[in-house]
Amino acid sequence: MTKTSILIDEELKRTNGNFSKVARALGVDYFALKDRQNRLNSQTRATGIHPAAGPIPDDITVLGRAGFQQNVVAVKRQGDSWPERFSAAIADARAKYDAGTHEMFQTSDNGWVIQYLIPRLKSAGRRQFFSSLTEYAA
Repeated sequence: MTKTSILIDEELKRTNGNFSKVARALGVDYFALKDRQNRLNSQTRATGIHPAAGPIPDDITVLGRAGFQQNVVAVKRQGDSWPERFSAAIADARAKYDAGTHEMFQTSDNGWVIQYLIPRLKSAGRRQFFSSLTEYAA
């Protein structure tokens, strides 16, 4: 690593990644700095699906994001289908979503896809999303 690279990295840490401040402080071209960082990021970034480590935990809420752990209804590995053990929970979540009483969303983290179901403060009224799909209709 060159002295310039070390200086740039130190300055990026000091400015919390502010390219404009780094370029001004070190007298380097802003766009060249952005290009350098994009090249470094593309070289170091892993591509594809990151495998989840270990089996699905017994308490799936530990995989949920802080503040939403109590709303986790199902988890799966990225790229896999939903495990059979979550079929009933997912069907119930879809019915509640279509009833307009809950919202559903997913996050992915460390190779896991986490499905959440959050009650709405005010009902949205009946919706036709999952119930209109023939593969999910009861």
